[in-house]
Amino acid sequence: MRSAALPFCFLLLVTAASAQDFQVWNEVDLTASWRHVDFLVPLVARTDTQLPDPQLAAMGITADFALPWRLTLTGGYLFADLPKRSDLVHLPLFAVTKSFRLGRLTLADRNRFEKLIGYGTSPVRYRNRLMVDRPFGAREQWHLFVDDEIIFNLSAGGWNQNRFQAGGGARLSQRLFLDVYYLQRDASGGALVAHVLGTTLRVALTRKK
Repeated sequence: MRSAALPFCFLLLVTAASAQDFQVWNEVDLTASWRHVDFLVPLVARTDTQLPDPQLAAMGITADFALPWRLTLTGGYLFADLPKRSDLVHLPLFAVTKSFRLGRLTLADRNRFEKLIGYGTSPVRYRNRLMVDRPFGAREQWHLFVDDEIIFNLSAGGWNQNRFQAGGGARLSQRLFLDVYYLQRDASGGALVAHVLGTTLRVALTRKK
């Protein structure tokens, strides 16, 4: 059944390659669990085919705490380097996610607050992301997902951008998971629509019990 994802991923490649503003976002996530806490260390690089690279490099750490009623509390800190703007951004964040199960579908509503210290006027942003995920296979070895995220600049009191994302992924081994996705980013202020081809490689350093 895993081969059924190949036409979908090929469609994402064709769509992104035909876009005028085509970006590539690559991410490696190192994950580990300790007691009831899940840790994630993201290593992020973003490039733009129309501009000198890189556009962004970032890393940090987040921790997820499972709560009753299928709630997840997230706290973390990210550090980003934007070399083309000569900005070094410190980004503390806080999020609450509510998850639902509908048959084999998983629905998640994430509400995230973050402060971009060192970027412009160091705005505070609120991000709301709705995601639907559907696993496939006898052991759920691969999945398809779609989500939409709206970002508000609370400091300026207005909408900042919208990110629509669709993709799929598969388990490569007991500890490796790869997602490939297409993302469309619409931003305020007359910015061009960005079309992104992205990959996320997740490396599980520990296994959940």
